[in-house]
Amino acid sequence: MTRSHPPFRIRRAGRGFTLLEVLLALGIIILLFATMTRVFDDLVDARTRVRRSMFQTEGIAAAFELLTRSADAAVATGLDGEAGVTGDSVSIRIARSGVATTRLGDSSTGISPVQDRHAVELAFRNGEIVVRDEDDGGTETLVSGLFAVRFRYHDGLEWSDSWSSAASGLPVAIECSIWTSPWPDAAWPAWIPEPELDDEASSDDGEAALGIDFEESFEEFEIGTILESDDPLPVPDHVRVISILDAVPVERLGMAAEDAS
Repeated sequence: MTRSHPPFRIRRAGRGFTLLEVLLALGIIILLFATMTRVFDDLVDARTRVRRSMFQTEGIAAAFELLTRSADAAVATGLDGEAGVTGDSVSIRIARSGVATTRLGDSSTGISPVQDRHAVELAFRNGEIVVRDEDDGGTETLVSGLFAVRFRYHDGLEWSDSWSSAASGLPVAIECSIWTSPWPDAAWPAWIPEPELDDEASSDDGEAALGIDFEESFEEFEIGTILESDDPLPVPDHVRVISILDAVPVERLGMAAEDAS
């Protein structure tokens, strides 16, 4: 009896990858890597923006707090007879009564701490709010990256863009408005000097330092409509109105005296 045996089959080794499959796999890996890199960069940029916004908000709050504390103790006249409150649209100087800790124990000043006058100045310069302490003369930056700042002063009847307590007494209120973003349509506040470009500096050293040509830098500083303080302005991103207690302007004091007579 003859037995039939199944045909002998040789088992082939596993099939290798073709060149097309390898290239496709590499393409997928590169695409995933690029996507992960972009996501990582976006996360870093978002974190940087959040930190910058946080520092900016804290700096604005510090500026408002300093302005409020100074206005609460403002005096109309300093120790040397100078105006206690003077200011314009971009800066304000306030002399306030109180004890300046830098003068305590300093016998050379000859000033009693009870009658001390401590003056500070807040100013907007080159996109920054800086504070200057007149005791030590030092200047410190409170916040940067701003577009515009405006101070205004109320006399009890209307707002004005400048003030001097030597002629008008203490203002009834002080307003500080802050814009962090550029205005629409490239509008520019009239009370802030327009950015200027030095043609020679831009053509010689400016291109190498900034990495851009003169035409691009000129377009960056192109300005549209100039808006005055009385014109309708974009809503400020931050605003603080500070009332000065018992503030009576000089003109109203004179009117009160005439009415009494």
